[in-house]
Amino acid sequence: MGIEQARSRQREADGLRLPSIEIEGGVTRLDAPLELDLGGVRRRLEQDLGVNLPPGLIPSGLPIQDRSFSTAALVAVQPIYLGGRISAGREAARAGVGANQAMVDRTQADLVVELVKRYFGQTVAFDVMAVRQQSLETLRTLAFNARRLEEEGEISRAERLRADVALIEAQGELALAQERLALAESALATLLAEDRPVEPLTRIPAVPRRTEAAEWRGRAAESNPALLELGNRIEQAEALVRAEQANLRPNVFLLGRRELYTQDLSVIEPDWAVSLRLSWRFFDGGVRRARVSSAEASLSELEFVRASLKRQIALLVDQQVQTQHTALERHVTFSAAGEVADESLRVQRRAFEQGFATSLEVIEAELARSRVALAELFARYEAWVATASIHAASGAIADFVDLIEDAPYE
Repeated sequence: MGIEQARSRQREADGLRLPSIEIEGGVTRLDAPLELDLGGVRRRLEQDLGVNLPPGLIPSGLPIQDRSFSTAALVAVQPIYLGGRISAGREAARAGVGANQAMVDRTQADLVVELVKRYFGQTVAFDVMAVRQQSLETLRTLAFNARRLEEEGEISRAERLRADVALIEAQGELALAQERLALAESALATLLAEDRPVEPLTRIPAVPRRTEAAEWRGRAAESNPALLELGNRIEQAEALVRAEQANLRPNVFLLGRRELYTQDLSVIEPDWAVSLRLSWRFFDGGVRRARVSSAEASLSELEFVRASLKRQIALLVDQQVQTQHTALERHVTFSAAGEVADESLRVQRRAFEQGFATSLEVIEAELARSRVALAELFARYEAWVATASIHAASGAIADFVDLIEDAPYE
């Protein structure tokens, strides 16, 4: 709607080049008819001639306008020169369309980043619940075996109690994971304006390609939507300065008038007229100069804001690139540790079943396995969120969508 408003203002500015045509009319009643008094003319002639003129030779008055009269006319005004206000207004309107389009692009990019957070946040919450469920099953099996081994006298009661405590804690972790999944489902449904939870069909892909800060800083400096929006706002401010400066110059109009109702026209009013009008205000107490100064100050303010925003965006890109690199390094570490953790858990479970390991060692191995699995999952999540933020800051959010669609899955 903002874009549509800006386009309407652009059409309005373009229309100022064209003539304005209107019909005007009215009915008027004067306090008395308008007439030209000829009594003085008669007396002057009689004095000069030395004779009395006949009464009907020269009337006492010449009627000009009746007391009641009606008018109707077609009036056209074509601006010829307004000091540059029309061209400045058109440029400001075009820049307004560009600024609103950039604002839409920025909003869309922010929404895509938010969508990535909530969409993959829900998939992460589901996977976390799956990990907690797997841990619960492992610890449930451990607790069952611990009771059996205690009954057979192969382990102590303390060993069995540790297994029961770990099982209770796993049940609590699973309940917490289920609550977080429900919250994640609600967050995604709210973003998508859905009344019911949405099932994500796309799982978190394999980690994205490592990005380089210098390359994306350059892209952000050229294509960041916020910078593009501000650039258009600066163009608007420049046009406003020119428009205010135009008020210091003369105005030239071409005016045409055609009477549509001629019955009540006076003897001095023509049926039609065309005129070239010029107006130039020389003094207004400094009002126009003050407006020019105000517009120039607004322009300078926007330029300072743009310089600051460029630095902030460059910093944002650097931070997100560093976040991505850290997440990728963590992913490499936890991916390598995942196989080791799985094998360690398998060995400890077998050893416990044969009486060569304690329940605490099995519990620690299971917790280590779940920690590694969750850490690898969150590393992938953080890498993709950082990548989305980098693309959004660089005005390349469409490329990010393609990157998601083409990414391999683990």
